[in-house]
Amino acid sequence: MRRGTLASGAGARGRRSGSGPRPSTTRAVGQAAERAVRAAALGRPREPWLPPGFGRWVLARVVAMALLVGAAWLVYDCASSERFAVRSIQLDGTVLLSRADVERVAAISGTNIFWVDREQLAARLRSLPLVQRVSIETALPDTVQIRIVERQPVAFWISGDRSYLVDREGVILKAVDAESQQARACAGQPCDPRLAPLPTVAQADGPPLAPGDRVESQALGTAARLATLLPAVGIEPLAFEWGRDTGLEVPTRDGWRARFDDAGDLDRQVRTLQVIRDQLARTQTPAQLIDVRFGDRPYYQ
Repeated sequence: MRRGTLASGAGARGRRSGSGPRPSTTRAVGQAAERAVRAAALGRPREPWLPPGFGRWVLARVVAMALLVGAAWLVYDCASSERFAVRSIQLDGTVLLSRADVERVAAISGTNIFWVDREQLAARLRSLPLVQRVSIETALPDTVQIRIVERQPVAFWISGDRSYLVDREGVILKAVDAESQQARACAGQPCDPRLAPLPTVAQADGPPLAPGDRVESQALGTAARLATLLPAVGIEPLAFEWGRDTGLEVPTRDGWRARFDDAGDLDRQVRTLQVIRDQLARTQTPAQLIDVRFGDRPYYQ
């Protein structure tokens, strides 16, 4: 009987001190946990809803778009505005070349100055036989500066019944009329002083020529030298005539003619001519032609 009582008492104590929490304790623990979670949530910063640097990225794109639109408008305005159309051509260095010829070949009047291709323009101008070198500059809003170095004429070349200016390379520069040819003397008529001392080489059987064609340049050099050498030995040349078969033939004031090989030793030919001239004068022998083209075998007739 006592054992049963003791067991019954132990069971009652066990139920009173069991492991299950009391309701008040559970509520207190839950509230404390809730307060801890809320405090942690309040203390931790919120994560942003946009990625970092997004504002700067948007600003950079807006600025870039504004610059692109502005540049496009500027290009359109420059390419289409009338204030950038070429209205003035400043031309320097021309003497024999006319402004009308330059403007005709340039063909840039009214063209937008930003579309003027200076290399192509220079190439077109160099196609003119009188142009040796050319440089191009542009100046806003509407001016193109053209500086030309002309080929220098060294002689007149007469082919058939036409006269031409020619440079030392034998390039025909331009045709000249009778007044321009006679203007070499500059006697009471307008002329370019540079043309006054130029010699004349005539090719009686020559074909018609055009600017840019070439003639015998060696004959030009020989004529220029003879114009200096012959007067030094007392022979006055009246003209210089060139033929493919006869070479360079020079009529003189003494009434006879001399023939020269323009590829030979010109100094020796002049000395030979002087010796023969003096011999003919001493013997009072008339002559119409003295030919010194063949070195040690000159002859006269």
